[in-house]
Amino acid sequence: MSVTREDVVKSAVRLFKERGFLSTTIQDIAEDCGIAKGSVYKYFPSKEDLFSEVFDQCHNDYFDQVDELTRLPGLLPEEQFVQQIILRFRYFIEYKHILVEFTELPIQQDPKFQPLRHKVRGRLIRWHSECLLHVYGDKINPYLWDLVSIYRAILKEYLFWIVYEEKSLSLEETAMFILDKLDVLVKHLVASDPKPLLKQASFERYLSWGLADRQGEREQILTEIFLEMDSTLNVLPAGAEHRSELKGLYHFIQTEVRKAEPNLPLLQASLYYLEREKRLKSLVIQLRNIIHSGI
Repeated sequence: MSVTREDVVKSAVRLFKERGFLSTTIQDIAEDCGIAKGSVYKYFPSKEDLFSEVFDQCHNDYFDQVDELTRLPGLLPEEQFVQQIILRFRYFIEYKHILVEFTELPIQQDPKFQPLRHKVRGRLIRWHSECLLHVYGDKINPYLWDLVSIYRAILKEYLFWIVYEEKSLSLEETAMFILDKLDVLVKHLVASDPKPLLKQASFERYLSWGLADRQGEREQILTEIFLEMDSTLNVLPAGAEHRSELKGLYHFIQTEVRKAEPNLPLLQASLYYLEREKRLKSLVIQLRNIIHSGI
C-alpha cells in the first residue's frame, strides 16, 4: 500500500492528539502508517517539522469550523459570539496536547516553529478583533486593541481552568459569563472615554506574521511564497486536469498581486479556491495577509 504525505500527517495528528509531542515518536507514527521509520523522514526531516505541520493544520481546521459557524443563518452577533467562544473551548480541549501544551515543550524554541507561532498568533489576534467589532461596532475602535488584549487573556485563563482544573465547568455558562463581562467593560469604556493603552502598532509584529521587519522586501516575500507554491503544486496528489486548473489560478494570482490596482474580487475568489487544497492553505493565507496589510 502506498502511503502519502497526507497519510503520515493524519497519523501524526491522531497520535499527537492522544499522547502529546513528548510521548509520540517517529517510530510510533511509522508503525501507525504501516511503513518503515525512514519513510516518514522522506516527508519530514524531524519530529519538530512534523509537529509544526500538525500544529498548522489543526489551526486551519479550526478556522474552517469558525467560517462555517459565521455562515449559520439567524444568529444575532451576540449569539454568534457565544457560539464562537464555545467552539474555541471545545476544539482546544480536544486538541489540548497540540494547541495548548506546546508552550511547555522544547519545540517552542525551534527556529522553524517560531515563525509559524507568530503567524498563528497574528491570525487569532486579527480574528478576535473582527469578532469584537462585529458585536460592538465602530464605537469600540478607540479601545479595540485594549479589548483584544483583555479578551485574549480571559479566554486563555478560562481555557486553563476548563482543561486542567474544573472539567465540570459549563462551556455555555462560561461563554455567556465572558460576554456579560465584556458588555460591562465596553459600556464603561465608551462612557468614561479613557486614553487607550494599546494601538494596532503594538500587535503589528503578529498581525504581519513575523514579516514586519521586512516591509521593504515585498517582492522577495512574494517570490519565496510563489516558489514554494509552485513546488507544492508540482507534487500535489491531483489529476492532470485539476492540477492544470490550479496552476492557471496560481499564475493569475502571481500576475494580479503585483499590479498597482489588482482586481481584488477575482483575486480573492482565486485565493479562496486555492485555499481549499490543504497543502496550499498556509501559503494562500500568507498571500492574503500581504494583500490586506499593504506590505
